[in-house]
Amino acid sequence: MTSSRSEFLEIAVRIGARICRDAIWSGNRCNWLGDSMEKLDGSWKVAHRALSPDFYGGTAGIAFFLARLHSFTGERLFRQTAEAAILQARSRIPYMAPSVKPSLYLGVTGIAYTLAAMGFENEARLHVNDLSHLCRNVEVDEAALDVIGGIAGAIPALLSMGAMLSEHTFITLAVSYGEHLLLSARKSSLGWSWNTLHVPAERRTEDLTGFSHGAAGIAWALSELFEHCKDTRFREAAHAARRYEDSHFNRQYLNWPDFRYLYDPDALNKDGPSYPISWCHGAPGIGLDRLRAYEIFGIEGLKEQGETAIQTTETILKYTKGSNFSLCHGLGGNADLLIFAAEVLNDPSRMGVPEKVGEEGIEQIERQELRWPCGVTDGDDTPSLMLGTAGIGYFYLRLYDRYQVPSVLIPGAHTTRTLASAPLSF
Repeated sequence: MTSSRSEFLEIAVRIGARICRDAIWSGNRCNWLGDSMEKLDGSWKVAHRALSPDFYGGTAGIAFFLARLHSFTGERLFRQTAEAAILQARSRIPYMAPSVKPSLYLGVTGIAYTLAAMGFENEARLHVNDLSHLCRNVEVDEAALDVIGGIAGAIPALLSMGAMLSEHTFITLAVSYGEHLLLSARKSSLGWSWNTLHVPAERRTEDLTGFSHGAAGIAWALSELFEHCKDTRFREAAHAARRYEDSHFNRQYLNWPDFRYLYDPDALNKDGPSYPISWCHGAPGIGLDRLRAYEIFGIEGLKEQGETAIQTTETILKYTKGSNFSLCHGLGGNADLLIFAAEVLNDPSRMGVPEKVGEEGIEQIERQELRWPCGVTDGDDTPSLMLGTAGIGYFYLRLYDRYQVPSVLIPGAHTTRTLASAPLSF
């Protein structure tokens, strides 16, 4: 089958409508129930509970999707539910752990990012100013350096908001986070890496590669800092981070290793590193970093590495039947690498594979009236952005109009690219 672009929007609308239907309201706020993976009694188990307030798995991320959907459809229910979801997220900020408050995906920065995108600019400023005050009085947690739970992910979002809102506080905070990354780097002959798992020195052998917790994500943050302020220290640190990561590149798998098995007693593979293919670990996320770095620095070798990551990612995009469609470690996130390549390389032909993935999702799931497979292992569906149906809906919005629906897997990257005027700022 060949879907029209309007059908991709229709699928996003149907997903959004179901999310709104399932919302649980209390006054002017709402939340949802969904599955997540949590460590209980020493092992990972599926937990069904109310969602957290964050961008990754909580109400802020759902609000971001519904607000974007409203901008295309004008459907009032989408906007009302988005506003109720972000109010719920704001109400839970005082209960967030200080260590994750700076982060984009798990912390206050993600809530501020959503507020700014929805047009609540003053509220976004308020929360970032509170973060700035927090960081002046509390040292950044050494285990909160990465993209998902730490300051690396916050940096590009703060730079993007600072540029869009002409707010210098945002830029200052992003630079202070960058300074911390420079100071906390582990420097060796292989390059620079970071102890994102907070492993004691006597047990630490290899630091992580990859986008969500490893060198690629930190390299991306440092590159965005260089792009904004032209401080060569950030450029050299970004190059050193990629040099470390590339020292571990496996030519047999055309992929970069996941070293979590070294430190996780519950890791399935005890004999050596695995080579996953997902945004969070492996080629798709690393490919996003390399393509964005090519866009910033113009180094041909970075484009070549991006092409290698695309080649590896395409191998798994062929297998859609039974696969989950989530953004974090599913088909939606993997396909986003090719959508991003179409933008960066100005090559619409790259959209063929992502559109095929979207079409097969429609055929296998939506037309069969089945639940969308999400990213919670052994769990049911969840409405969240990075693991669930809000993210799947966002993937279909990306297929519908990639220019006005920027990636949430490498947020802020579009701010230096000339795009058509978007209905939302981010």
